[in-house]
Amino acid sequence: MIPTYLSIAGSDCSAGAGLQADLKTGFALGCYPLTAVTCVVSEVPGKVEGIVAMEPQFVADQVRICLQNFPVAAIKTGMLYSPEIVQAVTAELSNYGGPIVVDPVMIATAGEPLILREAIGVYEQSLMPRTTILTPNLDELTKLLGTEQPIITADDLQQAALLLTRRYNCAVLAKGGHLGGDTCTDILVQKDGTTHSWSHPRTLGISTHGTGCTLSSAIAAHLAHGHSLVGAVERSLQYITRAIATSHRLGELWAVNHHG
Repeated sequence: MIPTYLSIAGSDCSAGAGLQADLKTGFALGCYPLTAVTCVVSEVPGKVEGIVAMEPQFVADQVRICLQNFPVAAIKTGMLYSPEIVQAVTAELSNYGGPIVVDPVMIATAGEPLILREAIGVYEQSLMPRTTILTPNLDELTKLLGTEQPIITADDLQQAALLLTRRYNCAVLAKGGHLGGDTCTDILVQKDGTTHSWSHPRTLGISTHGTGCTLSSAIAAHLAHGHSLVGAVERSLQYITRAIATSHRLGELWAVNHHG
């Protein structure tokens, strides 16, 4: 049977991030991805024009009907946006026993906030205790740590992941894509403090819009297939590295086709 996982996230009209990225990732990795829409975002890579949040009860209804009618083997949460949506989602997950991947979508690649400030505390109090693995990028790590001290090196990244692992009692995959240098290093700290790291050469000149969504969805897909946490992370990092290296430049292709 094809494994099923549920993505609870926002909709990206440019289809590079959010639920659209989750759907593409799930199908590519041999899963049947379900979706619960939390927000509709008017955006393209590098620009967010507007966000319309769904009613929290409607978000909860989507989650509930999926869990009642499908054998959901893993769950991924993305953009939850408001404290009310976080609370509604957490309540529906209270009896769920499978792995939960939390991508704390807080800041767009272009820098725009994708979460209300008051939602962060609710995240920490309600959703984090149920989390299997948290997948923050550099900006999100800094925001969750509540510090102004910059994360500059891979050692800084590992220390930040260790702190969040202890605080939230869940595994943390600290993504190092925003660190400088020719090499990207990602660090996984498991609940028991065991650390794993992966490095690969940086691919230059590529838009990374949606890569965080794609990575967290890939982890959920591999967990749904029954892989261990470390195995799921390793396979997912390999998948996103290949995706970045072979990505299409659709805007440029459109310009060539219509004006060239």
